[in-house]
This record gives sequence, C-alpha cells and structure tokens, in this order.
Amino acid sequence: MANKPVTIKDIAEKLNISVSTVSRALKNNPEISLQTREAVQKLAKELKYQPNPLAVALKTQKSNTIGVVVPQIVSSFYASVVKGIEQVADEFGYQVFVSSSNEKMEKEEKNVNGFLNMRMDGIILSLSRATNTYDHIHKIQDMGVPMVLFDRTSKELEVSKVVADDAAAAHSAVTHLIEGGAKRIAFLTGPEYMLFGRNRMRGYKKALEDKDMAIDETLISRCDFTVEDAKNASLELLKRSNRPDAFFAINDELAIGAMTAAKELGLKIPEEVAVVGFSNSRRSRYMEPSMSTMDQNPKQVGREAAKLLFDQMEDKPGAKDVKEVVVHADLLVRTSSER
Repeated sequence: MANKPVTIKDIAEKLNISVSTVSRALKNNPEISLQTREAVQKLAKELKYQPNPLAVALKTQKSNTIGVVVPQIVSSFYASVVKGIEQVADEFGYQVFVSSSNEKMEKEEKNVNGFLNMRMDGIILSLSRATNTYDHIHKIQDMGVPMVLFDRTSKELEVSKVVADDAAAAHSAVTHLIEGGAKRIAFLTGPEYMLFGRNRMRGYKKALEDKDMAIDETLISRCDFTVEDAKNASLELLKRSNRPDAFFAINDELAIGAMTAAKELGLKIPEEVAVVGFSNSRRSRYMEPSMSTMDQNPKQVGREAAKLLFDQMEDKPGAKDVKEVVVHADLLVRTSSER
C-alpha cells in the first residue's frame, strides 16, 4: 500500500498550530511570523508535501491549468502548436494538459468532459475529422469556460478561433504548380463539412480561374485522411488516359499518398507529376524527393490561440467578443514541384 499523501492537517498537528496558520505560512503570508513560516516550509519539504490541485481548484475556483485537445498527438504540426501554447502558458504560470481525439468525435467529447471535470480554467481545441455535431462545444460555452478553436473550426460555432489563411494559401500553392507548367491539377481533399477543406477548395478553384484554366470536377477527390486512402485515390486518377500532371493536397499525408502512387506507376516526380502538400510535416522534409508544402507557422498559431484564451480568462475588455486571428501560411518549394 502506498503511503497516504501528506496534508496541511498533518503538518499542523506535528507543529501544534492551526490548519489556517499552516495554509498562510505555506503562502508566505507576512501576517505569520517569519519563524513559523520557516518551520512550516521546512517540515513541508521534509514530508514532501504537495498541494492537492483539485482541492485548490474547488477553493479558489482556479486550477491554473488549461486543456488542449488535438486530432493527432503524433503530428508535428499539432506538436508545434502545443509548443506555442506552452510558451504563453509558462508566462502566466499555467500548466498545459494535452489529449488526442485520434480523429474520433466520441474521444473528443470524452476529452472535453474530462477537462471540464478536472476544472480546467480554459480549453483550446482543434476539431477531429469526424466531428459534425457540437453539443460538447456548446457544453463548454454553457459552463462559462473560456475556449478557443484553432486550425479545424466550424462556421456553426460562435467561438474565437485561430486559423491559417486557407484560401490564400491554397491559391499560392496551385498558382505555383501552374507557373511550373501544370495543366491538369488534381485536388485531394477531405469531407465536405470541414471548413478548412472548403476554404482550400475555394483557393484551388480561384487560382485556376485567375489563370483562365477550366475547373474539372473529376480531378477533385475526397479521401479519408490517410496515406493509403490518398494513394488509392491518386492511383485511380493517374491511371486515366487524361491523367493529372500535378496534385495539390489538403494535407501532407494525402500528398505523400499521391507521391507514393506516382512512384508505384513509375512516374517521375516532379517532371511528370508535381506535388504540393499542406502543413510542413517532418515527413515532408525527408521524403524522397523532398515534398513542397505550405508551412502554417504552427508555433505562432499556438501562441495566438493561447493569447486569446488568456485574454478571456483574465476578463480583459472585449475578450468575450468572438474573434478570428488569421496566421499567414508560407509556401516552401522543394523538389516535388520544382520544375
């Protein structure tokens, strides 16, 4: 049996003083004599006393913690976003707890409920690809817990959010492919209800229109967010007699699927098939050939999301207003599209 955690009451009994005196001494309250404060703090250290965070949260209505829910814990994009969040949280003396939905709405709901039960002071969240109803988001709002969405959001939610300039970024990527000589550009995207996908679709189509190129709906393929599914979709496109000569993908996983398909069919990248992804994942850098992509500046996304959250938590003027911060995405040209 593990030893029971040491409590304030244990310290008070050993020093023959009141619990309230111990509590104030641990906070270095000047109303308590220096001698008593030193004695309490010395004994607390010897006994390895740790405050009970839940008890503190119940008493103060603050846990000094925030929860972050991401679709994938292993993604380098989300890992960098979390780094940005942690930088800001550290400045405010807050701890960050991170959980992954694994792209499942049920897991996302479970994570949210867990954070609410832990009395997190705020929640930052990016929606899973399966999330198409928002009762759990409304629950956060109904409980008055500050919240910010980032990257994957929804127009149905009146929530402050941080996003990439998705349409402009897609326009930049597709324009780059056209200027490299591409005539038939396929677009690998996800479910239609996902807002960031619709915005990137808008940028894809606008780039074609701006270059007086026809939009061929048969070149638009909806995939699950996996390399395997994107590879199968790309194989189907590349086996056509009028195959695409370039791919723009909604994320790097789908772009890797397109590159894998092209290699399997013996097509040269970028000479016969050029590819641009989105998110600047670690894998994109180390692919052979290296993959062009849009860098969403994820650390800045994290910092901006955390700033919006702490503004709400500190009840700054106007902080409760719904805001949208747009973080610019940069095109990184690598071998896969450099013709």
